[in-house]
Amino acid sequence: MVKNNNLSKKTDNKKSSIILVLCVIISVSALSIMFIMTSDTSTSDTSTSDTSTSDTSTSDTSTSDTSTVSDYMEYLSQSHTRFVPQDNLYFDHFLSERDNVRYQNDVLTPLDGIKFTFKESISSEFFDEMKSETNSVVIYPIFTAGAYQPNGFYAYYGGNCDESCITDLPFEYPRFDFNGSGATAQILFQLGYEFLTDVEVDKTPEILKNYDTVILLHNEYVTQNQFDAISSHPNLIFLFPNALYAEINVDYDDNTMTLIRGHNYPEESIANGFDYEIEERFHEYEYDLDCLTWEFVEIENGYHLNCYPDAIISENLEILIKLKELLNSN
Repeated sequence: MVKNNNLSKKTDNKKSSIILVLCVIISVSALSIMFIMTSDTSTSDTSTSDTSTSDTSTSDTSTSDTSTVSDYMEYLSQSHTRFVPQDNLYFDHFLSERDNVRYQNDVLTPLDGIKFTFKESISSEFFDEMKSETNSVVIYPIFTAGAYQPNGFYAYYGGNCDESCITDLPFEYPRFDFNGSGATAQILFQLGYEFLTDVEVDKTPEILKNYDTVILLHNEYVTQNQFDAISSHPNLIFLFPNALYAEINVDYDDNTMTLIRGHNYPEESIANGFDYEIEERFHEYEYDLDCLTWEFVEIENGYHLNCYPDAIISENLEILIKLKELLNSN
């Protein structure tokens, strides 16, 4: 992110350094050093080390349990209206109002994620190359996004909160940030990919039988219903490691979720809550944020990317071109 072009020379320095800063932030998140939380109930984003008291309150991103990804994208368009110039060939970038204020005060860590929109200069030929018209669906990880919210699961993991932070936690927290594979989700949505949310799959798991291929993002936290429906599907493409990692239970009367098993809970020895061999095989790749040697590795029922692409996906669209090739080959 950078300030407007008519600002001081300091702005230009920011413009050249912002990508490095964001990568550092993202690295901190992926290595799970995001556990910093304040002692009271207000806290900053778990994916950043910024604990400024002026930014500890979070914006209201809650919606109803029947929300679709289209609803979430509409909210994102309404909440992220502050354009910030960026040296990117494909995308314009927008911040929420409070993140824009933070940036004007030299705080470069966005709390609400970044909105990506394709530049108007992108040609129709480009979209034809990128779009997929196959019978596939992407599952948006609303439960995982909720798990990373302030005073959520990661406060408990970090020893900053008791089990109240993994019990009856509101799950509607669509921030479209790194933890929820936000950049990748936005790009795929704008390319016309069909989406379902965790909620839709949990409530109607048989819906996945309607699709030839299921594409997973960072669906780290899922219900047993989801796991059974997804893991048994004959054609999966894992765009992120660490998917299908921990089991949660969801209460739709209150729209809350509770951690059941996984991520070293309820016992330290428990890693994958479903004992899912495919996730275990690729788990360590979640720490590869640069994706310099990325490839889709063939698995028993599909393909699995060998890195965590959300930090670089807006710059390296070759990954999505390969995704389209894989879909077309099914």
